[in-house]
Amino acid sequence: MIKINGYNLKKIQDTLNNIHPKQLINEVGSVSFGLYQVKYKYTTNRGNRREGEKYFLLKEIHPQVNMEEKLEKWVLDYNNENKHRQISNVEFLDSRYLGFLDL
Repeated sequence: MIKINGYNLKKIQDTLNNIHPKQLINEVGSVSFGLYQVKYKYTTNRGNRREGEKYFLLKEIHPQVNMEEKLEKWVLDYNNENKHRQISNVEFLDSRYLGFLDL
């Protein structure tokens, strides 16, 4: 499984921004992703209250997705991967469907 971190994403973005569309050979056809913004509050492991934003790219391209469930799953995954920086008391504030990307 390939994980995309911030560095890889930046490198991919730079590459795609600097090539001519005719240089890109697409063998996967059309791929669509929904882009969602989620705002939430949480408590750090030191007891400080914070607000955060996350952006989710999902296979679903309709605005009726339950983003509260997606945030809960992300929090579980984050806390499992970051035992020393876990977050708690996560409170879902808002989500917005920003649109879709069609590649």
